[in-house]
Amino acid sequence: MPAPASDAFHRSPDSRSLNHVNLMVDSFIANARVDDLRATVRILLASMPPSTAQAFTKAARSRLTSANASPLPRPQILFYYDGAEPAPSSGLYDILAHARALYGAGMGLTSFGVLATVIRTSFGLRWTPFGAAAEAFALIDGDICQAIQSSKEEIDSGRAGDLESARAKVADLRAALKESADAVSRWGGDFPFERAAATLDVWKF
Repeated sequence: MPAPASDAFHRSPDSRSLNHVNLMVDSFIANARVDDLRATVRILLASMPPSTAQAFTKAARSRLTSANASPLPRPQILFYYDGAEPAPSSGLYDILAHARALYGAGMGLTSFGVLATVIRTSFGLRWTPFGAAAEAFALIDGDICQAIQSSKEEIDSGRAGDLESARAKVADLRAALKESADAVSRWGGDFPFERAAATLDVWKF
């Protein structure tokens, strides 16, 4: 239904332009390639005050915690055997992308559960030091370290909520790393998460 003439008269040109720009921006967001959207967001955040990045991560956390938003990918095979050597599946990278979105938005403690699941999936595997699995584990080791840093910041900022629940999540990740070290030692392999375990050990929480 058309707006009354009086309403149309009182709208300033600036407000009409803003509505038009918002519509165009929404069109860009809905249709841009993922790489273009990522680059645009990075440029925007890099060129704005730190408060903009803080508002962005707050909005990201709200989105990630809302109902049915960015659900954890369904359990699937994370490693498969390509001959005698285990190799990472696309499902592994889907799971890791979810964990990275969580700890990148400042939800490191929540990402611990995802990463602990990935660690436990490696139990029973045997791999060579320079194979595809070893490369994937090196990436996961780095992810765990970043998740720990994200969790420290989450706790220090007071966003962690119940500290007992936070400690339980830390303990579960620590247990998964210990179980992994024990499993690897049984077949004489090299523990692939040394940096993560060392980082967690020096964290007094």
